[in-house]
Amino acid sequence: MRAPSLLRALVVRLTLVVLLALAGSCLVLYLEFRDGLWGLEGQSIAVQVQDLRASVVSETGSPRLELPPSLQAFYAQPDSLNGYQLLSAEGTVLESGGFTAPYLPLPIAQGTGQIVMQRETDALSGNKVMAASLDIDHAHGPYWLRVVRDLEDAESLVSQLMLGALEELYWSIALLLSAVVGVVVLTVRSSLRSLRAVSHQASRLSLHRLDERLHAKNLPRELVPLVQAVNDSLDRLEADYRVQREFSANAAHELRTPLATLRARLESRFSAQELGDVAFEIEQLARLVEQLLCLARLDSQEQFQFAVFDAHAVALEVARELAPLALDSGHYVTAATPDASVPAHGNATLTRLVFRNLIENAIQYTPAGTTITLSADAAAVIIADDGPGIAAHAAAFLFERFRRGLNASGPGAGLGLAIAKRIMERQGGRLSLDPNAARGARFVVEFPKLLARAEN
Repeated sequence: MRAPSLLRALVVRLTLVVLLALAGSCLVLYLEFRDGLWGLEGQSIAVQVQDLRASVVSETGSPRLELPPSLQAFYAQPDSLNGYQLLSAEGTVLESGGFTAPYLPLPIAQGTGQIVMQRETDALSGNKVMAASLDIDHAHGPYWLRVVRDLEDAESLVSQLMLGALEELYWSIALLLSAVVGVVVLTVRSSLRSLRAVSHQASRLSLHRLDERLHAKNLPRELVPLVQAVNDSLDRLEADYRVQREFSANAAHELRTPLATLRARLESRFSAQELGDVAFEIEQLARLVEQLLCLARLDSQEQFQFAVFDAHAVALEVARELAPLALDSGHYVTAATPDASVPAHGNATLTRLVFRNLIENAIQYTPAGTTITLSADAAAVIIADDGPGIAAHAAAFLFERFRRGLNASGPGAGLGLAIAKRIMERQGGRLSLDPNAARGARFVVEFPKLLARAEN
């Protein structure tokens, strides 16, 4: 499952906020515009009422209207949205013209002599209607003079005006959204740039670089406590790791002298035949102590002397030294490229230990009759064998400390490959197992100068 993107979340949310704000603004403008238009409509029909009031004729009977030709033509227009009504006090229509709303209720107030405005919904047509009513005192009783206007056209006019305005503002709104998204993207990217730098620093941390700390420079204020907490944790880890490393180094160092003294005393009192396996066990214990001391030195901040040397020549020397051991166990050591040269920059003494551990492992973990081949190319020294190879599940933890293979036939503590890999790391090089080897195990030893040449 992919982790959620902060940039995407901010862009989506802010875009929605802008769209909702625009929609809310349009709604407010629509309502304000509609109320303003209705106010103009109300003023207009109020004037019409006054004009009609001047046309009322009062005689001995009920009042009636004598409209001038201009008003007659106005109310007689086809599909007229305006109409007038002369009503009795009970609401009976005595006279009307133009648009009518027969089911529009009468105003409650009467006898005030003031124009009463109404905004109702016509029960017959369902249209929104505005009416201006004026009560008329007459000898035969009160009457109502009312002007009615259909507001559906006004609603339509407001909608058309708003849509027209939106069409005019379409490109402005699109530019505004683009600007908002662009500002959000640039702001978030610039804010996360320092966080990416801290993440890069954190990805480089390891047990061998515990002295490094994360920098809080240019970080957002909210993330500074997190970085400080991580640095505090690294301080505690480094202190604990130093204590453990110093304990291992001190213990191994203290064991070296008693073991040497014990071996010397035993050899002075007993013959080799009398000692038997005791001498062998002491030798293995002494070797384990030396390996632990070597790891302690490699894990420390001790600086080793580096120089230019021929890595292939060093590997050949180690192979010659181990040839008798290989022959005794039924193995063969050969050099596929005896005249090759691999110039390298590092510590030749430590590099000898790398080749020794690789060849000894090949002797120990492969059956008799296996051939161990030493070769070189323009970029590396290669030590390979034609044995059964290394299973994929075992290759995953091959370079871990105190790990031994299932078919190990000799003594050992599982530190040889771990020491070899750490030596190469301290020299800036690389030790790896070739996963594409056609047969057996194939270890590739690369050095800094060779890495740079290969990358170029």
